[in-house]
Amino acid sequence: MLRPGSLRLFCLNVRNGKIRSSDLEKFAMLNIGRYVFSRAKQENFRNAGNLDSVTQQALRVMRKSTKARNIAAGETLGEIMVYAVMEEKLNAHKLLSKIELGTDAAQYASEADGIHFLCKDGGTVLSDQMVFGASSVTGDIKDAIDIAFEKISRIANHEDSELLLIEKTALDRFYEEDDLKLLTSYVIPEEHKNASYGTSFGVFLGYSLGLFPDGYDDDQFRERVHLKMIRDIKAHEDYIAGKIREAGLQNHSFYFFTLPLNQAETESNEIMQHVMEGDVDL
Repeated sequence: MLRPGSLRLFCLNVRNGKIRSSDLEKFAMLNIGRYVFSRAKQENFRNAGNLDSVTQQALRVMRKSTKARNIAAGETLGEIMVYAVMEEKLNAHKLLSKIELGTDAAQYASEADGIHFLCKDGGTVLSDQMVFGASSVTGDIKDAIDIAFEKISRIANHEDSELLLIEKTALDRFYEEDDLKLLTSYVIPEEHKNASYGTSFGVFLGYSLGLFPDGYDDDQFRERVHLKMIRDIKAHEDYIAGKIREAGLQNHSFYFFTLPLNQAETESNEIMQHVMEGDVDL
């Protein structure tokens, strides 16, 4: 029996028989400052009257990080997306994004693609949860699942170290007093009390849809895209459940987010090249 979780399917706009990846460029660019910098650092920019420079400085950090990590630009798209969907769709509060884990908290060598905190709303069976992010953007959806679960297994094997990282680095990163009070009560409990949260995983999967638009207008093609996305995930439900059992993580909640592209690996590289060059129409 698996713990409660969720699965959400997303799709970009369709025009002339193609998924519009340019919309994803705009989305990534608009989120880049919040992804790279903590709320505290963003507030420092604001107080110094430099809020307009946040995006420029964030792109500078991204370029240096990508070069230092020696990764393809497209790999960072999944990391940005796992941040965005957990923050905006799951309403899980960002503690550290992947880029912050690789810079500010680099000495702790986190395996996660981001770490968020999800507070229960009182109306669900969910507990308060530390949510570890894992992302993959590749051609085949099964390959994307495999890559994501390789990350998840590494995170699970170092869970205590990941939680120690949060205790040591995250709580000095928030500006608003309400944030500090809330997170301190969960992450660093009072003396002689145990931490009152569980751990879970937020997973972003980007993949190539593999549909050809020949003979269909855009309305028909959108319907085919919708049906194909549902078929893709239904075809892999048992496989995902098996991966969870194989990793011994049945007692963890999982939150999956999927997004199809035309050619996932090629487009993800092109998207992030344009973003990091600042060559995006807003």
